[in-house]
Amino acid sequence: MLPEQEYQMWPDAKLLDLLKLDDRKAFDMLYKKYSAKLYYAAYNLFRDRDVCEDLVQELFIDLWTKRNQLNINSLEWYLKVAIKNRVLMYLRTKKVTLDISAIELLTEKYSADSQLLQRDISRVLDNNVALLPKKCREIFTLSRKDYLSNKEIASRLNISIKTVENQITIALRYLRSGLTDYLPSIIALLLMYALK
Repeated sequence: MLPEQEYQMWPDAKLLDLLKLDDRKAFDMLYKKYSAKLYYAAYNLFRDRDVCEDLVQELFIDLWTKRNQLNINSLEWYLKVAIKNRVLMYLRTKKVTLDISAIELLTEKYSADSQLLQRDISRVLDNNVALLPKKCREIFTLSRKDYLSNKEIASRLNISIKTVENQITIALRYLRSGLTDYLPSIIALLLMYALK
């Protein structure tokens, strides 16, 4: 066994070679290097710590289990694709609710890298917002685009704060279901940017 400091200095290719030889320290080093980044990428979409931790853990368990059969040229690329696939599979099971505001934040964050991505996501969101019932659309727009508080919206529209909350909940539920067809491509792109 080599000292941990020596493992830290080796490139991924060397650590992968050691992993194939059942070297647990090499595996631990790869886990330390990539697990937080993979977790963060998934968490930016789900906002569910348990789900994200499970996805990352399962990915690394799979890496360890298949260590002797692996033929990986770029570990970072392999892990990006693997976490993306796990996220998409999990979404297809509909066990998790995607955080719409997280998608908007990620889109803004990575817009310098991809203005096309931002335009596409904005277009999809705008099209789905346009399909909301009139009052629901108005409340949602005041909340998300004009950044008014629920209290300010209630005062402006002369309705109760509870009505505002209910309408925003309805809008978010509708938008989540309306984005289902677009989610795989949006998530794949966002995960690739988040893992840079």
